[in-house]
Amino acid sequence: MLAAYQVQHMLKQFGRVSTLNFAGAGTYDPATGTNTKPANTTQQVKAYFAEYSLEEVRGVTLGSRFVLIGATDILGNAVSKPSEDDTISGLDDTVVVYKVQSIYSGESVVCYLCHARE
Repeated sequence: MLAAYQVQHMLKQFGRVSTLNFAGAGTYDPATGTNTKPANTTQQVKAYFAEYSLEEVRGVTLGSRFVLIGATDILGNAVSKPSEDDTISGLDDTVVVYKVQSIYSGESVVCYLCHARE
């Protein structure tokens, strides 16, 4: 597992400004029988996109990768934990989050490790 200082170094050295788009949940209107699309929320974050290593390939779908996202955005505000179906755009690529793991240092979140697919 990555240590907190390794994660911070990776984000500082190799992270690129990317857009984290929180999909949000729609609402159902029983009067009209329709679903309304929620307003998306975005944050500009430092993110490090990486491919899985050969040792990790078993059970990984083609086009899958992991993305490290810092716990604060580029303005220093806290980043909400990404959820399934949120998207991350950066480096001419957009991926969809399907699993998220929080990385802690003590009781503080250092970053989120997002498993994502194209």
